[in-house]
Amino acid sequence: MISISRLVSDRKEEADRIRYAGLKDRYPSVLVFNVTRNCNLRCLHCYSGSGTQLFQDLPLSTWINAVKQASDMGVKHILLSGGEPLARRDLHLIAREAWERGIRVELSTNGTMLTRERLEELKNYVDYVGVSLDGPEPIHDKFRGVEGAFAKALKGIRTAKEIGLKTGLRFTITRENYEYVDFVFDLMRKEGINRVCFYHLAYAGRADKKLDVDNFTRLKVVSKIVEYAKSGEWEVLTADNPVDGVLVYHLTGKEKVLELLRRNGGNKSGERIADVNPEGTIYPDQFTPVKIGDITDLKRIWDEPHPMVKKLRERKSLVKCSSCKFFDVCNGGLRGRALAVTGDMWEKDPSCYLDEIEKIKEKITF
Repeated sequence: MISISRLVSDRKEEADRIRYAGLKDRYPSVLVFNVTRNCNLRCLHCYSGSGTQLFQDLPLSTWINAVKQASDMGVKHILLSGGEPLARRDLHLIAREAWERGIRVELSTNGTMLTRERLEELKNYVDYVGVSLDGPEPIHDKFRGVEGAFAKALKGIRTAKEIGLKTGLRFTITRENYEYVDFVFDLMRKEGINRVCFYHLAYAGRADKKLDVDNFTRLKVVSKIVEYAKSGEWEVLTADNPVDGVLVYHLTGKEKVLELLRRNGGNKSGERIADVNPEGTIYPDQFTPVKIGDITDLKRIWDEPHPMVKKLRERKSLVKCSSCKFFDVCNGGLRGRALAVTGDMWEKDPSCYLDEIEKIKEKITF
């Protein structure tokens, strides 16, 4: 994840202590807990293949034990996701366990189940609520497969803000909604929302490459996002494509940007972040379905470490674009996308748009 607002406006944020600390700890700083595959929506781009059919969740005790292991590892953040995490009635107990152990808890939700009752249960244990939106109401409801999803999500956002929880938006860039960046920022200004993260599509679950934008369109979209971030009015982030940072460097020409990006280190799947899926399988991230362990042995994966963790730590010798001059700020991008498209985990990330940047960089300036 890259803080575009920090790079272009020097807006400092709490998570900078992880993003730009140059950490090389043994264990991840961030764990994603996909605590359920159940969901009340049927999103076109769901990376976990969740839906309205009934799935069997892991018991609460399993997730509580995972939190304890995370605490022993010194994990700084746990992101509660799904499916729809609020489909679990005991979600607040997982959040409370993490909070009591000094771990910051973030909630990734579709927003439709953010009732006052549920938020009252969670408010003392959750530091941030990220609500996914895909564009204006008709677009959003089409993506989510349920009429009225937009209205319920917006109501949930308003309720979370009324409760006093820091609340922001999550927007996945696709060919169906890339034209709605202006809408996102207009909505943020209207609703008093001060944080947004734009995600590049990862080809996992129901999210097929056909739903993605081409790389020249990607360049134009991210350039617009950078333009909005210049004001420093909002916390603006992008995720799952570290080339965004290279674009900011070309747009600004500032060596300080390059310094921050090198400290960030680009994609750190299996190193700085890891994912636990609803069945308890551990992956390097939410989008790379390569098993590195099981929830019962969470800590041992990095203590031994697992062979795939070793490879990810040494990926510069494996990724086929590692001779690139920006590899130290990108680290090869998202391995899951390369695997999905080519069948080879160490191929070039197909969403890398450095070639497009090179074609137009003479001279894009603010």
